Amino acid sequence: MGLMGNAQPMAGADSERLFAAGVACICCETWPMAYVCFERSAREDAPTRYNQALCCFHVGWYEESYRLLAEAERLLDDQQGEGSGPGNPPLQRRQLPDAFRRWEAESELPRSPLLPETPRDDALTLLLRLRAEAAFRLGRCEEVRTIAARLGHRYKHLENLLKTIDR
Repeated sequence: MGLMGNAQPMAGADSERLFAAGVACICCETWPMAYVCFERSAREDAPTRYNQALCCFHVGWYEESYRLLAEAERLLDDQQGEGSGPGNPPLQRRQLPDAFRRWEAESELPRSPLLPETPRDDALTLLLRLRAEAAFRLGRCEEVRTIAARLGHRYKHLENLLKTIDR
């Protein structure tokens, strides 16, 4: 049942409004309110599951975050008709100007919501970065290594996790 108590899930336009409200709550870092909005939206898609996972991660509910991220990745793959897994090659780097690529590589874990309009590779990158962090908190070190490799070892915060693991 999660955090929503007896509140009923919504459909249609109400569902879209709840999703938008959840996004706004994430931007304000009001994690419990955001989680409730996404849960009540009754949406069964990758952005909703990712956003719920982000909320769970930031309140320290790592196991639930990890579970939701696995579900989000499955939904993302189902929606796009593409398989994923540890055997896949590293994700392709977007063609951003160098200043943006450097900033992204140096930045900490993103706290931004995932929107339905986000391109698949960007969505998967956000999802994998958070999943690596959740896996680290749960002591799943091999998965952190696998995800860092899948992302081409280009994110400093993941490389720092690997250094911590290898000590």
